[in-house]
Parts: sequence; C-alpha cells; structure tokens
Amino acid sequence: MDHALNHFDQISGFGRSAPLLLLILAASFAITALHSFQEWKGAGGPLWRNFGAIVGTKIPDWLGFLGFTAGLTLGLWALALIGIAGLPLWIPPAFALGALIGARLSDTLISHVLLNALGYRPNPGLSSTPLYVLEALFMIVAFRAGLAADWASAKCGIILGAGFFVVVLPSLWLAHLLIPGWRRERWQRGGAMPAWVADEP
Repeated sequence: MDHALNHFDQISGFGRSAPLLLLILAASFAITALHSFQEWKGAGGPLWRNFGAIVGTKIPDWLGFLGFTAGLTLGLWALALIGIAGLPLWIPPAFALGALIGARLSDTLISHVLLNALGYRPNPGLSSTPLYVLEALFMIVAFRAGLAADWASAKCGIILGAGFFVVVLPSLWLAHLLIPGWRRERWQRGGAMPAWVADEP
C-alpha cells in the first residue's frame, strides 16, 4: 500500500490519500463493469453479435464473451490498477494511464457513437459512454503530472489503447473472409438487425 500511495502522490495533486486513491480506482472499476455489462446484456446485445452482423461474421458466443466481456473487462481493470496505483511495478504507469484514456475515448467514438450515427441501432453500451468520456477527461486533468513525467510512454499507451478499438471491425471482416463457417447475412446500414443475431443460440 505504501508504494501505491507514493505513486498516487507523484502522479496526481491529491497527495498520499488512501481514501481518494481507493475511490478513484473503485469508480474506474465500476464504470468498466457497467459498460461491459451493458454490452453483454443490453438491447440488441451482446455486442459481439452486433459487431459481427455489421461485417457478416458469426462469432462463437464463448469466444465473444471471453474477448468482448471477460477479457476486455479484466484488461481495463488492470490498466486502471497499474496507472492509478502503480501496480505491478514492471509496467510503466504512464503507459497504462495513456492506454486507458485512449481506450475510453476510442471505444466511445468508434464502437458506439459512430456506429450509432451510421444507423446500426440498437447499440448496447452507448448509454454509459458519457461516463467513459468524463473519466478520460478527469484522468487527463487529475494525472497530468504522471502523464507529463513519462510522456513517451503515455503517448504509446494512448495510441495502442485507441488503436485497439479501431482494428476490431477490420479483424472481424478478416475472419469473415478466412472462416467460411462464420459467414452470415450482413446488417445493412440503417436497416433491421438480421434475424440470425437473435435466433442463434
């Protein structure tokens, strides 16, 4: 705990405040959990079926859950723990903070706002994206000292965090080309979701 408090003091303007460290960390975990739950159980969900429908790819549900729900949730929790508390010690915290900021903003823009604007509705998880944006802005302001102290790592984190969500749909399109058994009817922009999205067990 002493290392986490020293780290928190160095990257923020909050000093060695254990209550604030735990509160900020818990809020980040809760925002991730809420968003992931909405993407899993929201209207028209789960999100991996929606994404797959856009490019005509049926992702097996076990793989979709591992990648889009469990894996992504754990990954974002890990970035928050590393960035905010400095744990574990072998990953640059500025990189983790940058990756979390980039992921929050890119997920909001690419996965939700843009697809919703293009007519792919419903979009599970869209309603919690304002929390993503607020958290990203908070981190930029509250942890600017930590970001500036290792800007090279922070910049790499931002690029990789944002880039992750940019490549999701192209990756699913590639799977459509390479795995014939996953091919399904595409979701037409502005149209109704294909029946297979709801009908698949």
